Amino acid sequence: MTRQEALKRFQEQEKEYLEEKKLEYYRGIMENSEELAKVIREAFGELKEEVLRLDKEKIMFFHVSLLRMDLLNGTYRFLLNAMDARWYLDTEPAKTTFSLEFLFSITEEMKGRLMLDAGKYMGKVNRYDIENILQDNAIEWNRILAAELRFLFRDIEENQDFIEIPKLDTWGIYWGEYRDSSDLIAFVDREKKTQKDWERALRQSKEQEDVLISKYWYEMEVADSDSSERLFLFNQFENCTLTQISFDYANLSGTRFKNCTLKGCSFQNAVIRQADFVDCRWEDNNFSGADLSNSIFLEKDIPFLHIEPEQLQTILIDRRANA
Repeated sequence: MTRQEALKRFQEQEKEYLEEKKLEYYRGIMENSEELAKVIREAFGELKEEVLRLDKEKIMFFHVSLLRMDLLNGTYRFLLNAMDARWYLDTEPAKTTFSLEFLFSITEEMKGRLMLDAGKYMGKVNRYDIENILQDNAIEWNRILAAELRFLFRDIEENQDFIEIPKLDTWGIYWGEYRDSSDLIAFVDREKKTQKDWERALRQSKEQEDVLISKYWYEMEVADSDSSERLFLFNQFENCTLTQISFDYANLSGTRFKNCTLKGCSFQNAVIRQADFVDCRWEDNNFSGADLSNSIFLEKDIPFLHIEPEQLQTILIDRRANA
């Protein structure tokens, strides 16, 4: 058996085990969500102090990156950078680091198991192969983490340290690798949008389905629009007035409506999982057949939604406004 054949067989042999550990890692994110949020809050607190110390221009880019070099040491450190509009040309970004070892620590157990299993290949699978497997594994896990953090970062503007960081009206938080691939997990684009902007995006979505994913609609007034069967994943509507809009059979999972007025809008049979409706005004909207699983509504808004009893069992009710 050649080395290449041995490595291929080894990877096939360990595939099921790696999948099991990926599920364990995902459960760890859910179970440790409070500690994760605490670590990230503290990191932004440290970042704020650094931004103010450097007297930075207004920040446009926040970039969180898993440091590959530290993977070999099992420390799982992340670098948090804050940069102005020049992005990577910013010669003095504010920065801090933090560790998420409590999420990634199971990789040490994995390393021991893989080293043991590799022994039967008589040196044709070595520790460098295993380190490469674990590094690739960590990068994949980091992408899983980024996807879940979209929901945690949805409320980032309520964090006092983040509020005190001077920012442009357009900013984004990216999570990924250092100067490599990354995902946009939170962003703001407070430039007023118009019905023309909306209709242009709808036309483009006919040719490119994902063009409507992660869009920011600010102070937009739009009416009489057929927006059915579109992908509006992780959209944000802020200070918008939506009148007679059809979202029938659309997917609005992860979308946020903040301080919006919705009049005569139809969400029939739409998928609206883990969405967030904050300080909205409701008038004659239709949620018949919509999947509202784990979407958040203010308690005071419930009587105006006219949702079905089965849907009421699946939503999350925010009672803070009544506290």
